[in-house]
Amino acid sequence: MPRKIVDVHGHIVAPSELYSYREFLIGTRGHYGRRLKGFSEEREGMSHGRTGVIPPEELKHFAEEHIAWLDRVGTDVQLVSARPYSLMHSEKPARIVHWWAQTVNDAIATQVQFYPNRLQGIANLPVVWNEPVDVVFDELDRCANELGFVGVLLNPDPSEGRAPMDVPGLGDEYWYPLYEKLVAYEMPLLVHSAGCVSIRENQSLHFINEESIAVMSLVQSDVFETFPDLKVIVPHGGGSIPYQVGRFRGTYWEGTGRGGTFDEAVRRLYFDTCLYTEEALDLLVKAVGSDRVVLGTERPGDGSHKKTPAEGWADDITAVLRGNANNTAADLDLMLGDTALDIFPRLRKNLEAAETAR
Repeated sequence: MPRKIVDVHGHIVAPSELYSYREFLIGTRGHYGRRLKGFSEEREGMSHGRTGVIPPEELKHFAEEHIAWLDRVGTDVQLVSARPYSLMHSEKPARIVHWWAQTVNDAIATQVQFYPNRLQGIANLPVVWNEPVDVVFDELDRCANELGFVGVLLNPDPSEGRAPMDVPGLGDEYWYPLYEKLVAYEMPLLVHSAGCVSIRENQSLHFINEESIAVMSLVQSDVFETFPDLKVIVPHGGGSIPYQVGRFRGTYWEGTGRGGTFDEAVRRLYFDTCLYTEEALDLLVKAVGSDRVVLGTERPGDGSHKKTPAEGWADDITAVLRGNANNTAADLDLMLGDTALDIFPRLRKNLEAAETAR
């Protein structure tokens, strides 16, 4: 298989009907079932037989728009997950969280079926605030065994800012049953916070705060001793941690009694490049090493805006990495695709199958 540029951090592009269905679930709280009125049995069979919210051809149209965005920057393959702000993991009753997760996963799977050589699925796990982690297992099994997804997106704060003190850190044994299944499935974990209802922080700040907490919780735990084959990617350059390594290298890390160095501990994780300034990208690579960095852009998403007319799009991150004289050709090969294909074995298999089928 020829070398590919792989973006590990993308989110579904879909019509408004998908999000209208989410509002239907929240508004009814599931009292009228999961299906919208007015859909025939034939129409309900669309989009993998769940809700029939969007006809497959319409999902194909939006996938084509999505791929056009990727073509503009030369991305060969993007891993696609749910839009994090929409995940509503703290909503009640729990059944609407599960129904929404299944619906979005079905929509992603439909788009992947149309363009398996360009898009691949990252599963939305329906974690539910104050419930055991095994509530996600049925959907994880379905995404792995039926839908062929290559990884999972995990929200480290299912309370969505309501009660973060009540949520176990990712180093806690609460999460171990999930890690065990992910290792068995060879599915990496993309740590991505979701919605935030706190009045103290907006959604984007919540992302960075939760990713920072996730890194610290993992490196201070026995997770990687217990699950040495677990692969964890932290988006947005790892929250704040790579830019604060000086704070944690000395007395703090010695006080943990973990042994080794803080820098070595951080390098047990992977970090994506979903950062929108050259300075931040350069610092990330210097802090964790090019072998621990994978391309992530969220394109199209928050970064899909012009920095200036002359500089172009903020999320044209591949061009920024290539334009940095500190990055060697070997560094670029690792960051732009080789590492992603190495840590996502199911992705490599799916792409090889797609190439054979063409």
